[in-house]
Amino acid sequence: MQVIILHGDNIEKSYERLAKFKEEAKKRNWEIIYDNPNPTSSLFANEKLIIIRDYKQSFKSLDKFEGTLVIYHEGVIPAILLKNFPKAKIEKYDLPKLLWKFLDNITLSNFHEIIKTEVIEFVFIMIAWKYKKKYLSSPTPGVGQMIERLAQIDIDVKTGKSDLLTALDLLIIKHIQL
Repeated sequence: MQVIILHGDNIEKSYERLAKFKEEAKKRNWEIIYDNPNPTSSLFANEKLIIIRDYKQSFKSLDKFEGTLVIYHEGVIPAILLKNFPKAKIEKYDLPKLLWKFLDNITLSNFHEIIKTEVIEFVFIMIAWKYKKKYLSSPTPGVGQMIERLAQIDIDVKTGKSDLLTALDLLIIKHIQL
């Protein structure tokens, strides 16, 4: 039994990795089993890819499994729980530190630096996430207005009235960077 754990803050990258496992299993005609940690015997004795999307399940007898077990989690699995899998290959996908620095200090120069390495739509989502989180922790009219501006940018971009780069440049210049 091979155990692989995919987790981390960068959900997009970890999901891409999971998709590669599924694609490879299909190429090899493996049986793919979702969220069923119970060992079962196959009628045709095919190799198995078992994908578990809830890491909190109990895995007392991993030795009874045949095939490859992939534990996928959207987010970070605490290190104390990872110790339960001493023989597992652990793949952690973190968001880039440059992105966190940008979110802490949103300036036009930082924005243009981050979009060199990150997709602009992802940067937009992270800006919206930051303001949503800020609003939920301490709702203020200013933060609420910023969320409305971000929503309007989203609508304008999706309806073709604006492009995202220009809209975010203007937002940062007019309302964020002082």
